[in-house]
Amino acid sequence: MLREYPITLDLNEMQHHMAWLRQSHPSDVVERTADALRDGASENALWAAGALTAARYVNNQAHNLLGFVSHAAIGCEDARQLAENQPERTRYLLLTQALHQVVFDMHDPCLSPYELLPFSPFYDQSDAENIRWLRTDVRLGEYMRVDHRLMGLKDRLSKAALTDLLLDIGLEGIVTDDHTFLTPALSLHIVDLIGWDEGFDLLRVALRYSASFPRNFAPYDRALNLMKDYRLDNGAPETAYQPDRVDHLRAAFLTAPPHNRPEIAAQALAQGSSPDTVLAAVCLAACDLYLMTDPVPHDAFDAISREVAPMHINTSTSALRTMLLRLSPRTAALAAIQGGSLLERGPSILNADFEFIPFEPARSYPYAEDVDALRRHTPDALLDIMHRALHDHDTRTATAAVRAYELTGSTPEGMIAALTAVACTDDGTLLHSVKHMGALLREFRLCAHADRWNYLIAAARFMAWYAGKNTNVYQRALAAFDLI
Repeated sequence: MLREYPITLDLNEMQHHMAWLRQSHPSDVVERTADALRDGASENALWAAGALTAARYVNNQAHNLLGFVSHAAIGCEDARQLAENQPERTRYLLLTQALHQVVFDMHDPCLSPYELLPFSPFYDQSDAENIRWLRTDVRLGEYMRVDHRLMGLKDRLSKAALTDLLLDIGLEGIVTDDHTFLTPALSLHIVDLIGWDEGFDLLRVALRYSASFPRNFAPYDRALNLMKDYRLDNGAPETAYQPDRVDHLRAAFLTAPPHNRPEIAAQALAQGSSPDTVLAAVCLAACDLYLMTDPVPHDAFDAISREVAPMHINTSTSALRTMLLRLSPRTAALAAIQGGSLLERGPSILNADFEFIPFEPARSYPYAEDVDALRRHTPDALLDIMHRALHDHDTRTATAAVRAYELTGSTPEGMIAALTAVACTDDGTLLHSVKHMGALLREFRLCAHADRWNYLIAAARFMAWYAGKNTNVYQRALAAFDLI
C-alpha cells in the first residue's frame, strides 16, 4: 500500500536552498544554515534541499563494501525524523549537522565532483522483460543501464508496484549492507515530502547504490526457496499483528542455531504468524544480540569503522518493519524471512584485520548489579548520570542508567530527548550517531512489547562509544546560533 501525501512544501524555496548549498563550503555551511533559519527558512524545505542536493551532486556508489559511502541524503531524513517533537535547539543542531555532511561530501575527493544527469528511458518488449533484465543488471553491477531501465518503467508501473520492486531489490543485498534497503526506505519518506516526480532522483540513486558493489545473494536466494517450500509466493496467510506470538518467536530465534533462523521465520509465516509479528520478534532478537556485543577499544585499529558495524543489524531490522505497509503481500513475507537471515548473520563484527568474523555473544548490557546501584536516584539525576557516562565512554553506567530510569516509571520522552541531544553533537562518523539513534527510535515507537526500552538501552550502548569523538561542527553551530 502506498499512501498519497498532499505536497505542502514550497518547492521554490527548496530549490533556493539547494542553490546556496551547492555554492557552500564545509568552512561556511554551518553559519549559512544559521543565517537561513534566522531569516525564516522552513525546516522541511531545508531538510528536503539537503537530501536532494546530496542525491544529485554526491556520487554515492560504494564499489566495495568497506569503501566510501555517503550518508548525506539518507542522513537528512534520519535527522528529520529524529528532530520531530524535539526542542528548537536540538532541531537546529540536527539540521546543521546534516547539511554540513551534504556539503562536506560534495567536497570529498572520494565522492565528488559529480552530477546525476537526466537519463532517457530504455525499454524492452514488455514490463516483465524489462524488470527481469533490470534485476539482472543490478546483480551484474551495470548501474547505468539499470538507471535507463528504471526510467523506462517509471511511467508504466504504478507507484506502488515500482516502490515494491525497489524495496524487493533492496532485500537482495540487505544481509551484506543495510544501505541496499535503508536507502530506498528513507528516500521514500523524502519523496512523500516533496512529491514523486521531484523526488524520483532519490530512488534512482538508491537503485544505483545496490548495483555498485558486490553483494552476497545467497541469503536472498535461500529466502526465495523457503518461500516456495512453505507456499508463501502469494504472501503470508495472516496480516494482522499478533502480540501473543512475539515472545515465543523471539525465544525460538535466540535459542536456535543461526543457520535455522531464516527457516523459523518462513515456518512461522506458514503457520499463521503475520509478517509484522515475525518482524516484531526479529527486531527484539536483533536488539538482544546487539546488547551482547562489547565495545571496540578506542585505540584499536580502525576502531570507528569496527565499532559502528554491529549496530547495522538494527538499522536493517528497523527499516524492514517500517516499510511493511508499502510492500506487497509477497514481498512482506520475503522481508520477514530476510529478517531471519539478518539474525543468522548476527551483529556484523570486524576483527583487527578488518575482516568479518562470526558473532560470539558476550554478557548482555546492562549489568544487573549496575542497575541495582542506580535504583535510588531520581529520574533527573539518572539523566545527568547517563549524560556524564556517555561522554566518559562508560558503557556499563550509561546502559544501566537507562534501565534504572525506566524502572522509575517515567515516560520515555525525557530519555529520548537526552539521547537525541547527545546524538546531534558528533560529526565525525558520517552521521552514524544520528542514523542509529533514528533507527532505534523508530523501533521503539513501533514496539508494543514490554521490552521496548531495550532499544533506548541499545542507543546508549552505541553512543557511549561515540559521544564527543568529533564536535567541531557542533561547537561552530553553538556559536552560530548563540547557544553557548
